[in-house]
Amino acid sequence: MAEKGNGRLKLKSLRQISYTVKDIDKTVEAWNKYYDMGPWTYKENGGLDAKGRPWKIRMAFAYLDNVEIELVQCTEGRIFQSRFLDTWGEGIHHVGFLVDDVDKDTENLVKRGVTQFVYDPGKFSYLDAGGAGGAIFELIQKPKK
Repeated sequence: MAEKGNGRLKLKSLRQISYTVKDIDKTVEAWNKYYDMGPWTYKENGGLDAKGRPWKIRMAFAYLDNVEIELVQCTEGRIFQSRFLDTWGEGIHHVGFLVDDVDKDTENLVKRGVTQFVYDPGKFSYLDAGGAGGAIFELIQKPKK
């Protein structure tokens, strides 16, 4: 849930922590060994980028209470996380927050000068978190009841 005060968005509900990794299998193995994290579910996705080039990714998901831990590995082509990996290396790519109205919140933040990277109306938006480390905030549309 997000609160608005003085025209600003106040984030209140962490939903996801997403890591960009070079090798999902090695990461899952280490996190299971050291932290007993899991169970993990896996998913693959792919398509064509805006220039018609193919891309593919592997994802792995685990939950800690209500927070989703997401691992993303690019297996073909270049994706949003590829530039992050090249610049910063493996690590936290973004943190995701549930919001009541992703479209309105994204529009307001962009008007205030926040850089928008990726946006899927009604679903999610990736925005520059500001500050060091290249961190990104994802606003995730809160499910309708």
